[in-house]
Amino acid sequence: MKKIKNLFLISAAFFFLPLLSSAFVYPTFDETLPNGLKVIVCEKPGNGFAEIEVWYRVGSKDEKPGIRGMAHMFEHMMFRGTTNVSGEKLLEKMDSVGASWNAYTHYDRTVYHEYLPTSALEMAMYLESDRMANLKVTQDVLNTERQVVGEEYRNGGSNWYGKLQDDRYEYLYPEGHPYQYNVIGHLDEIVNFTAPQCMDFYNKYYSPNNAYVVIVGDVKHEDIFAMAKKYFGPITKQLPVAAAGASPEIMGTHLKATEMELNFPLQDYFYSFPEPAVSNKDFFAFDMLMSIFFTADNSILNERLVKKDRSVFAISQVSDGWLLFPSRAQFDVFMGPQPGNVKVKKAIRAEMDSVIVNGLPVEKMKDYISSAEAELSMNAFTDAGVAGQLGNNEYYFHDYKQIDNLLDHYKAITQEDIKRVAALYFSADHIDIINIKPRQ
Repeated sequence: MKKIKNLFLISAAFFFLPLLSSAFVYPTFDETLPNGLKVIVCEKPGNGFAEIEVWYRVGSKDEKPGIRGMAHMFEHMMFRGTTNVSGEKLLEKMDSVGASWNAYTHYDRTVYHEYLPTSALEMAMYLESDRMANLKVTQDVLNTERQVVGEEYRNGGSNWYGKLQDDRYEYLYPEGHPYQYNVIGHLDEIVNFTAPQCMDFYNKYYSPNNAYVVIVGDVKHEDIFAMAKKYFGPITKQLPVAAAGASPEIMGTHLKATEMELNFPLQDYFYSFPEPAVSNKDFFAFDMLMSIFFTADNSILNERLVKKDRSVFAISQVSDGWLLFPSRAQFDVFMGPQPGNVKVKKAIRAEMDSVIVNGLPVEKMKDYISSAEAELSMNAFTDAGVAGQLGNNEYYFHDYKQIDNLLDHYKAITQEDIKRVAALYFSADHIDIINIKPRQ
């Protein structure tokens, strides 16, 4: 693959007063190694520290029956050592330089991140490349980690809300959908994982052409690219390139339940309806609509149901708006368990119909843009914030430079866009509700 090197400027403005702004500009470069690994470097002057993140394009979307929970298992296994560096030595090395480190697993991706002195970056590059190439999975280590993950699984169900989310997840998606299984997986499969299964998953998905590295901080891109070539360059394994399959259908599908019981003295109307993927033309208008209608502190439903009518305790978004495939939006509407709560459903339906006809209040749309500007600006103050934005844009657009276009997408949204999107996704044919009531 031809090596590519680009430069663009990430700019963010933080507004203190109208017409008074201060811009922060960080030069950002990228280079793609011959093995397909893209390295993104943002030179953000600071305190002699840097954030390094390795993003793998693997998550629970890649699992099949028998290995549900495997992606999350690897979040643990990657800290258990390689043929060169034991798990204990890995953590000892990180701790010796005062690094903060962690990882997370998502439906779409798995990300490993460290924040450490720039003097320790070469060590971090070596350790990350080593566990990309030389992870060692034995049955003994796997048995230990299965117990840890199993305990996480059981702890997640030890409180009423965690159990509720786990129990109802199986009702969300049709057979074969990439998000059919929750990230944590199925315990009965986790306890039966084998070392060969794990190594097969690792050798397939933990490949340089299925990953990219983001480094932000007090660094020079030439130095980072040289380190990347030295440590990641020799890795030869590749994820086979598969033809893109058809996008999974979510329109026209429905939840597999209409009622559930809850071991807690609350009633919950669980709303769910189709949600577009990030690549869909409706995505940005939908994203704005969800915030202004459901979740913002001054949202339409919060102002009417929580603050004015006091018929609802809280409205909570469960779903992750940024996803690779069409999914299901999910919102909890919590109330006291009492007769007459059906009026809440009627009020929500009336507000949905109003948006379909009239669009959103102009002032709320302006507030949304202002909030988005402030959030982007605040994220630009930290190395981790910048790395997260770069990584997210690289993942969903295959182009981290889209970070500078995000606000333009939102600013271009019109009332006609809102009404069109509301008419489609708020259609009564697409709205599903599970009535969740306290167990008698």
